[in-house]
Amino acid sequence: MNPEFKRNLWLVFTPQRLIVTPILLALVFASVAMFNKIDFVNNLYGLARIMFVFIVWFWGLRSANSSITNELRDKTWDQQRMCALQPWAMTWGKLFGATAFEWYAGLICLIVAGIFGWMAQGSSAIVNLLTLVSIAILIHALSIALNLHTSQFESRAIQQGGVGWFGLFILFIIWSVSAKWFAFESIDWWGMAFPAAYFLLFGGLLFACCAVFSAWRSMSNALQVRTIPWAWPLFAIVLAVYMAGFVSDTNSLYVFFTTALLVAVAMTYIALITEPTGLLVWQRLKRRQELGDWRGWLERLPLWPTTLLLAFAFALLASFNLTGWIGTPSLNLFFGLAPLGVALMLLRDVCVFLFFTLAPNAKRTFSSALFYLIVIDLLLPFLAQIAGLNYLRYLLLPVDLMNPWNGVFIMLIHAGIAFGLFCWRLRLRLRLRSELNTNFS
Repeated sequence: MNPEFKRNLWLVFTPQRLIVTPILLALVFASVAMFNKIDFVNNLYGLARIMFVFIVWFWGLRSANSSITNELRDKTWDQQRMCALQPWAMTWGKLFGATAFEWYAGLICLIVAGIFGWMAQGSSAIVNLLTLVSIAILIHALSIALNLHTSQFESRAIQQGGVGWFGLFILFIIWSVSAKWFAFESIDWWGMAFPAAYFLLFGGLLFACCAVFSAWRSMSNALQVRTIPWAWPLFAIVLAVYMAGFVSDTNSLYVFFTTALLVAVAMTYIALITEPTGLLVWQRLKRRQELGDWRGWLERLPLWPTTLLLAFAFALLASFNLTGWIGTPSLNLFFGLAPLGVALMLLRDVCVFLFFTLAPNAKRTFSSALFYLIVIDLLLPFLAQIAGLNYLRYLLLPVDLMNPWNGVFIMLIHAGIAFGLFCWRLRLRLRLRSELNTNFS
């Protein structure tokens, strides 16, 4: 048996829990059945589902979150890293071991819900229950992945309880979307109609697999097992395919390329602000480059450059794909160049962020960089707009339906200036650090 899984079983299970839990659940179900004997089938089905959600979703999320944060706070994580377990064994050992008691109680609820759900609704009830199980695995794995990823750069978040609360936000989105989709008999996706219940099951299984895979990749990084960052851009493509299918349009390729561009932009921002971007990262990359170790260079490459390149690729594809689709030349020009302007704006923001995070002897570089990005992207254009300074607003945020070429040209200047400042500061910091090391030696 997996030692990590076995260790968690010893921690979460006691003879009292094993015996008392099914007795208490049986008493609850019996009380509900006796309270309303006429419609006890639907009542037990509904109650069992609610109890599964409460026990496995919310209580299980807390246990999955604590499986990482408790070890980091108690200073026992280094012992885990030094053991002989491989990342995958450690991942599923924590994923299903730390939440084993919740799954034990939840399995009883699933059995009750399955029996009475089949009596009430037939096979559709089983599909709904499988969707609940997939969502539970999704949020548990996501909590582990987020805590492992956060622990690399922000120890204070771990000390304050981790970032498992983000799973509640994911739960809110899933619950809102599911409630809306269950109102329809079918869901249109890429021009095809699917039963709503089966499509929700498909989405739950898809993203549950992605979450488990991300937990494994995060565990590999935490255990110092180097990996090449191909999974992050691959997930961006999968997410783009999933999201673009809901947009009905005559030009499906343009819809996909535009959706993929927006997804790549969002994921670049997320990776940029949640990964270490200090001088040490660039020193390691420079060292790998000097040694000619390109695999090692890729293994030490952050995630954000992968989706940044992906954003430019999709921006160019979206621009070229619109030729001849929209009859009006001006609209052709605008829609064809707008994606490229978005990609250039992303490049500018990335360079601005890195410029401030590489500042020497600067405190709170992350918050300062984030503040300046908000000022450049939102505050200054808004103030120029309400002050009536249209030319200044256009120079800050060049969005113009009639002259898209000018807007792209101005954004290219922005990106060029930001990239030049970033390269200047990076070379300066690397040279100063090299001179300091030489003098010290």
